[in-house]
Amino acid sequence: MSDTQNTPNEDGAQERRGFFTRRGLLGTGGLATAVVFGKGLVDASSASAAPAYVPAQLNVKDAHYGTTVRRIALAATTGTAVRILPIDRAKFQVGATFDLRIEATGVDPETTKIVVKVSDGSGPAPLLSPAPVRTSSAPDSVEVTFKNLIYPAAGTYRIAAAVTSSKGSASQEVVHEVVLSKAKGKAAKNVIFLLGDGMGQAAITGARILSKGIVEGKYKALLEMDTMDHRGNVTTSGCDSIATDSANSMSAYMTGHKSAVNAMGVYPGNSEDPAASPHVETMAEVLKRARGMSVGIVTTAEVQDATPAAVFAHTRRRSEYVSIMDQALEPGQMPDVFMGGGRATFLPQSQKGSKRKDDRNLIEEFKDKGFAYAGTRTELAAVMAAGTPDKLLGTFTMSHLNVYIDRQVTPNPKVLGDFPDQPGLVEMTKAALKVLEKNDKGFFLMVEGASIDKSEHPLDGPRAVYDTIELDQALAAAKEWAKDRDDTLIVITADHNHAMSIAGTHTLSKPGSPARQQNGVYADAGFPTYVDSNGDGFPDDPNPDVQLFFGWSNHPDHPDDFAHNAVLEQPALEDPVTERAYPNPARDPGSVVQIGNLPLDETNCVHTVEDVFIGASGPGSEGFAKLLDNTEVFHTICQAIGLQIPTYSLKSTAGKLAETEVAATAAPASTPAATTGALVS
Repeated sequence: MSDTQNTPNEDGAQERRGFFTRRGLLGTGGLATAVVFGKGLVDASSASAAPAYVPAQLNVKDAHYGTTVRRIALAATTGTAVRILPIDRAKFQVGATFDLRIEATGVDPETTKIVVKVSDGSGPAPLLSPAPVRTSSAPDSVEVTFKNLIYPAAGTYRIAAAVTSSKGSASQEVVHEVVLSKAKGKAAKNVIFLLGDGMGQAAITGARILSKGIVEGKYKALLEMDTMDHRGNVTTSGCDSIATDSANSMSAYMTGHKSAVNAMGVYPGNSEDPAASPHVETMAEVLKRARGMSVGIVTTAEVQDATPAAVFAHTRRRSEYVSIMDQALEPGQMPDVFMGGGRATFLPQSQKGSKRKDDRNLIEEFKDKGFAYAGTRTELAAVMAAGTPDKLLGTFTMSHLNVYIDRQVTPNPKVLGDFPDQPGLVEMTKAALKVLEKNDKGFFLMVEGASIDKSEHPLDGPRAVYDTIELDQALAAAKEWAKDRDDTLIVITADHNHAMSIAGTHTLSKPGSPARQQNGVYADAGFPTYVDSNGDGFPDDPNPDVQLFFGWSNHPDHPDDFAHNAVLEQPALEDPVTERAYPNPARDPGSVVQIGNLPLDETNCVHTVEDVFIGASGPGSEGFAKLLDNTEVFHTICQAIGLQIPTYSLKSTAGKLAETEVAATAAPASTPAATTGALVS
């Protein structure tokens, strides 16, 4: 397979910047692509002149390659600090499970004592399990974790933690809000959640221009996402940074909790073990456990990628694909429909292209659990024609699916490689709905247009816009399925914004050099000349004489002639010796190098911090007609379906504690407060 136009290979993943990095090399088998740097580029100024050092080799680097773990800040006076996870102002559904973690840093583990107290508005609140897990992830740290707790009733809860050791003492308090969801009117039975990864307003506007057309300033028609019953905006920052990635932001949608870059289904803990951070319950887990609903995942990415995995998985490191796949086979997390790319993580290590380090064949394991399987577009059609299965698995490429332009508009055998027969997002969505509708208890279906983001990172506006049109057509399929029903909530949004903007038009036939002279702004922009002769919603040619002029608010140094590229090429590549980015000589040779504004090791454009659009139709959709924190999307969905999670009942004083002390060597001991009002199953 040669799927090099969408994603780097991750077999040679490395770690740098301390913790949790994702890097890869273009191609297969972990081999770098060797290129010659120096000829064919025109520098925009002397400041960008070719350096004395010329790399012998340049590599593609994953756009989401790294993050930095920030340990909790030490107290200024004692050097000791304590952190409580979940964080202050976290919001919970009654009965949703979570891990409570107390992390002490700057302590002597041998003499550390941690006292934890839980209270609500009326006094001590029995919540704590009597036997927490005690760990020490570093020589100066202690972590205490209470597993699988729940809040049994709505209200405000206060967690207080105090730590002492021979090195000093520290304390912290956090307040948690707990809500019981009640639908305001008729509750939704089903939820269809569509997500355009990186789909900022420019991608939506571009899709409307190309798909619907614009004459004398008025659009001929609107996109499906333009006509949702209710519209709002979502803020996207995580608990560690104002700038998010897809794992963190999708996790907020799927758990109602903040997380950190590269993390999903967890609060980011101190440990370098990606499986060791404290969990919060995911959408898949809570809906399967509480309501017996089916769960479907459809994506144009690898099914283990950040957005699809966040529906069900728990990890501090999004690139832990094998662990994510192992979790997908757990009954409480298993999707009932699972379609996209990512076959490499299903195959045993003996098969070409496998990312596994064992001999398990997960395709066969899913079949053993009752899944029908499709590996091509043709096979998917055959599976559905033979009778709707109860469960469905589809893996259509080794890596990500190719983008719409490369699959459908100008298919290139060198780009498609061994996978020329890939289904589109609309086909997968329709098949998923047929399978999921069989469950009379309802379903949750997540549909991701993944390559909007994967095209924006390498500064490829046309590919991002065509994939936005494809997502809008998947939304149309969802609306068509639900049109005669009054029991389905449909939500469409993005996980984060991106750097793309539309500044005007670019005219190929316009005289002038450099290519920027062919860009038109204000009155000189006029209108683009895209043509959709067959009326399928996609322009026949992504490279007409007058096309959109895409601008980018952040980017590395890169060559750009501003026209559509027949084959996607990365804007910049990394020198593995210096870890510096260099303009890619294979992209738009002869064009001017655009001087970047990103740190010198960044090879791609990065996510931005602006709010994103959200639209909703169906029962409970009015709850989305405002500005929402991304965690509130989860809770608004819960309210729309009237989620009532089975919980504990007051029966005796045994089993749960309102206060406990965990010492360095002694077993956890309860205080007198521990005997008040404990809760058991």
